[in-house]
Amino acid sequence: MSAVAEYLTDSRPRFRQPSAADLCTAVPCMTTDETNEKVLEMFNRHRELVSLPVVEGRRPIGLINRSIFLSQMSKQFRMELYGRKSCIAFMDKEPLVVEAAMDIDTLTFKAVAHGEKALSDGFIITREGEFAGVGNGLQLMRVVADMQASRNRQIMHSIEYASVIQQSTLRSSRETLARVCPAADLVWEPRDVVGGDFYQFSAGEGGWFGAVADCTGHGVPGAFMTLIASSSLTQALDAQGPRDPAQLLGAVNRSIKLTLGQQGGQDATPGSDDGMDAAFFWYEPAERRLVFAGARLALFVLRPGAAEVELVEGQRKGVGYVDSEAGYAWHNHSLSLEPGSLVFITTDGLIDQVGGPRAIALGKKRVREAVLAAPARTPAAVNRAVHDALRAWQGEHHRRDDLCFFSFCA
Repeated sequence: MSAVAEYLTDSRPRFRQPSAADLCTAVPCMTTDETNEKVLEMFNRHRELVSLPVVEGRRPIGLINRSIFLSQMSKQFRMELYGRKSCIAFMDKEPLVVEAAMDIDTLTFKAVAHGEKALSDGFIITREGEFAGVGNGLQLMRVVADMQASRNRQIMHSIEYASVIQQSTLRSSRETLARVCPAADLVWEPRDVVGGDFYQFSAGEGGWFGAVADCTGHGVPGAFMTLIASSSLTQALDAQGPRDPAQLLGAVNRSIKLTLGQQGGQDATPGSDDGMDAAFFWYEPAERRLVFAGARLALFVLRPGAAEVELVEGQRKGVGYVDSEAGYAWHNHSLSLEPGSLVFITTDGLIDQVGGPRAIALGKKRVREAVLAAPARTPAAVNRAVHDALRAWQGEHHRRDDLCFFSFCA
């Protein structure tokens, strides 16, 4: 097995990157005092050679391309004129020359910068300036492709394990929700393997707290933000309790800004402009009292016998972000719910999904229509109806964002 193949298949920790030495093939070389007749003889003897290096002493000075050389020498009277002259007559005087220790990534950039002849003719490999052999462009491309595939596999393995970790952090909230509100229904679908949407539920005296949030980005960056945001929310719940959602939004806002370096005056350079949109609520089942605070997310309420879905908008200020003041105060909405009232909350991955004949966003109006059209006013039936409406609307369009929505009945 070659050194490159061994590197690519070995699952142990990497201690050495493959280098130009792994591509080095020993080939005959010409000297400056050898003739074009000798070059022709060498090409006829070694039909696999794409090019012949030319050296002066042990230092490479050029590369003779087989196709160009044979094309030139086949012209009328060329053999008579040039046959006994030095082989430097038809050599490329500026071939790509690299040291054997050069890593593959650097070699690839140099080959691309040198132009297509480095890929078609190959390149000369040296050790401490002396000729060692040649490498060819096709072999380089194969190794680069194999390395990229290997790196992609390693990245995907890491992301897949990150998904296990992310789902583990959400498991306790699902267990809490199953305990405090068994009939509730939750849909969480990251666009990629991991996502930037998260949920959090906790029990309190006389009620329970719920949060549905959409952090900046999706994929790995979004997943990192969920860890920061959920950790900030956990700390706020421990310090302040679950009964005041607006106050919790303010606490999480300050924590995110501090963590991401968004604090400071107007002249300060922020570490990032990231944050989250969120819906926080506290629900007391005995009184059917719901306290809601939203940061760019809304609350949908379908009351028994109602002909339309009520919409309670959150405030147009995100949590974190550079333009969210550290002292910004969200306010609470207090709702009394009749028995059988259904509450639905979603992140914007549902509302902003493009689809339909004109490739426009699904929008809140269509979400409300889907909630209202559900065959039964149970959380599971409503979520299923919304999910079906989303799939029908999306059609062949690409999923734009993570998806998280939740419903429960009073």
